[in-house]
Amino acid sequence: MNIGIFAWGSRGDVQPFVALSIELKANGHSVKLFAPENFKDFIESHNIEYHPLYGNTDDVLYSPEGQRVLQSGNAISLLRLMQKEGKKIQPLLNKDLLEGCEKVDYIITSVLCHVWISCIAEKMNKKWGLVTFSPPTTPTKKFPFAGLAFFNTPIYNKLSHQFVQFMYWTFNKKDINNFRESISLQPLKSNIVNRLTENNILNLYAISPALIPRPNDWQSNSDITGYLFMLPERENNDNNIPIELSSFLRGGEPPIYIGMGSMPIPNPGQFKNIISEILKTTNYRIVFCKGWTVISNLPTHDNLFTIDYVNHDWLLPKCKVAIIHGGAGTIASCLKAKTPMIITSVFGDQPWWGKIIQKKLLGFHIPAKKLTTKKLKELIEIIQSNNFKKNVTEIGGKIKNENGVTNAVSKINKYFENL
Repeated sequence: MNIGIFAWGSRGDVQPFVALSIELKANGHSVKLFAPENFKDFIESHNIEYHPLYGNTDDVLYSPEGQRVLQSGNAISLLRLMQKEGKKIQPLLNKDLLEGCEKVDYIITSVLCHVWISCIAEKMNKKWGLVTFSPPTTPTKKFPFAGLAFFNTPIYNKLSHQFVQFMYWTFNKKDINNFRESISLQPLKSNIVNRLTENNILNLYAISPALIPRPNDWQSNSDITGYLFMLPERENNDNNIPIELSSFLRGGEPPIYIGMGSMPIPNPGQFKNIISEILKTTNYRIVFCKGWTVISNLPTHDNLFTIDYVNHDWLLPKCKVAIIHGGAGTIASCLKAKTPMIITSVFGDQPWWGKIIQKKLLGFHIPAKKLTTKKLKELIEIIQSNNFKKNVTEIGGKIKNENGVTNAVSKINKYFENL
């Protein structure tokens, strides 16, 4: 099969699709991976055919307005900004989606593209499926929508998902129907999101069933596969680990990992002060991975090693605690590494993941805007207790045996072959 994968978003939205692409190729398929241009080198380093998609999320987050909203700590304002900027680039992104879908026979899309891809697939009469790493949004009685988890009763749970779908359609139906008319499709009167369920479209959640078991009231093509980790035999063993980092790790007790990945730290000055205070008042060793964060004048200290990017699969097993923003991909890496975590959420699904991690005693959750040196030091002490380490070791073992990428490929093969 000639399969196109459309992955728009941050590193956490793209990296799992690299693992999926590699495994699909190993199963004999031709794979083209469409993603923002800032991921070109990363994708091609794994011998995957890359095609560009317009735009990238760091342009928004590093704009003056993006930095202002991040520093305010207002999650709603950040969401509105992302939606506003998304509307600006959508016509150019849709052009790339249209051209890309012409080049393939079967389509897999990430959640940020799926509404537009569904229209294009309908126009071109091509089969498509959705793979996502976010909390499940498929209506169920088992649990509520992530952002509306105020109650947990069967009726409320299902209504919460339906309400979010209704709100999405209410605010976006004009843009969606304008796009449909631009490609000679009839405008829709009913909610386009409901079509996922009505047509039993392949809808895979690449998260661990050890965290969220599959609800039994879902349709047959909606499933939870396990995380999309690269199989050991497919991994690129060239991790480009600096000699200085390896030396630092050998020079003392396991460090604390601090990294916000593709989420810039909302208040870099505050965070720098927290790191400085921890170094002054404790003997903790810290590996700080800056990622997308611009932070100047970090302290120089024997117990601090700073790096721009690092392979989580290599580093996290060597750390005793991870302090992260709570993106699904970084949480997956921590669980796989059996490393307890402190999630300092900023927006989106991060608070929800943080609450799940805390509820299962795998770590703690604290919103970034409430973070203080005193609180962080307290959590670091508590999280090193045997209970947390035992729990994260147990679930990490389960995740290691889930083979999510193999499960996903099997379901993709079955779905497309049976259509």
